[in-house]
Amino acid sequence: MSRGFAPDLAQEAAPFADLIGTYAQVRSCLTPDAAALVEQALALAEQRENQIRAQESRIRELESLSVTDPLTGLLNRRGFQEAMERTLAACRRHGEDGVLAYIDLDGFKQVNDSFGHGAGDTMLKHVAMLLARTVRATDYIARLGGDEFAIIFTNTTSVACKPILNKLRRAFNGSMLRYEDRLIQVRASIGTEPFGQTTEFGSLLSAADRNMYRAKQRRTMRAA
Repeated sequence: MSRGFAPDLAQEAAPFADLIGTYAQVRSCLTPDAAALVEQALALAEQRENQIRAQESRIRELESLSVTDPLTGLLNRRGFQEAMERTLAACRRHGEDGVLAYIDLDGFKQVNDSFGHGAGDTMLKHVAMLLARTVRATDYIARLGGDEFAIIFTNTTSVACKPILNKLRRAFNGSMLRYEDRLIQVRASIGTEPFGQTTEFGSLLSAADRNMYRAKQRRTMRAA
C-alpha cells in the first residue's frame, strides 16, 4: 500500500559489479604492484558500497515507520493523508473518481474496560487483517488512531464498491473474536463519501466522518 522512496539497490550495486568485471579482464596485463593497488581500491569501493546499502536500508525503515501504524501494519494518519493527497491529485490529472470509507468500532471502550487493553489491541489487529483481506490491492487502508480506520477506494464509484462495503459490514457485525477463553463481538459503523476532480481533502474527510456517525446513530436506534 505505502510506496517506498529509497533508491534501487540493484542500480546502486551495478557500478561496483562493472568494476569487478573490468578488473578480471585486465588483471593478467598488470604488474604485481599495479594489481595490488587496484585490489586495494576495489576493497575500498566494496566497503563504500556496503555502507550505501546499510544507509538505504535504514532510510527505507525510517520511511516505513513514519507512515505506518506499528500495531496493525496499516498506514497511520500521516500515511493516510499522503495517500489521500496523491489520490486526489491523480483524480485532478486524469478525471478519476473514488470513494472514502470512514470506519469506527462500536463499543471499543467497553472492550478495553471489560477485557483489558490486550483484548483491544487484538481486536484492532483482527480488524486490520479483515480489511486487508477484503479490499483491492490498489486501495489504501489506514488506522487513523484509536479505533478509527479509513479505506481509500481508488478509481471507482459508490455503486461499484458497494458490494465490498456490504461484505465489510457483514464481516464486522457478524463475527466473534476469540481472546484467551472469551468471545467478543466485533461491531463497526461505516460512513462513505465519493470524491472526484474538485474534491478537497478537508471537506472529504469531514463528510465521511459525519456519514459514519449517522450510520452509528441509526445502528444505536435500531438496537434500542
